[in-house]
Amino acid sequence: MDIIDLTLEIDESIQVFPDSPKVNILQWSNFDNHKYASEVLFSSTHVGTHVDAPYHFQKDGITVEKIPLNRLVINENIKVLKIEKEDNEKIEVNDIRDHNIIKNDTILINTNWVLNRALDKYFNKNPGLSEAAAKFLVEAEINLVGIDGPSIDPAIDHDFNAHRIFGANDIPIIENLINLDRLLNKKFTLVALPLKLKNCSGSPVRAFAIMG
Repeated sequence: MDIIDLTLEIDESIQVFPDSPKVNILQWSNFDNHKYASEVLFSSTHVGTHVDAPYHFQKDGITVEKIPLNRLVINENIKVLKIEKEDNEKIEVNDIRDHNIIKNDTILINTNWVLNRALDKYFNKNPGLSEAAAKFLVEAEINLVGIDGPSIDPAIDHDFNAHRIFGANDIPIIENLINLDRLLNKKFTLVALPLKLKNCSGSPVRAFAIMG
């Protein structure tokens, strides 16, 4: 079975969204004193590769544990769109219009912005969907949208319009994906499973593609 990992590794050096808490992983027990190892994790629920539930920007939206699993384990109608943009550029309707997007499609956007993840600009100059492009995908009645950047919104959109549009229409978002370039024009099953965190707005996911 050929599996491609789509998930960033989480450790204490991982970049986090501005004003979010840094990740702390504390040793809680050890073999010398307790005969077993365990850790305490302190982190935002939106760290690394993660899913945003509609509730993230929609007060009456569903929380992460209520996202149906069949929207997060998908073996058909997946489209990987290669759309490379420069600093602070928006992904517009014209960038996605010709990809034959239809109802229940899962849309993964390969910008290659993830290559900048060690740079300061990763979180403050990232490209993302324009308001019009987000509305276009909503009108197509897609299942889910994912991107290989830190936010579905461009960094210059401080109102988080794409987040709000998808949240209001019950569409989950996956951010900080990696290796989408390896999925272009390939057939695969997408798996992106969050923790079952009750009443939470999001969760880290272990996302991967099962090829074939």
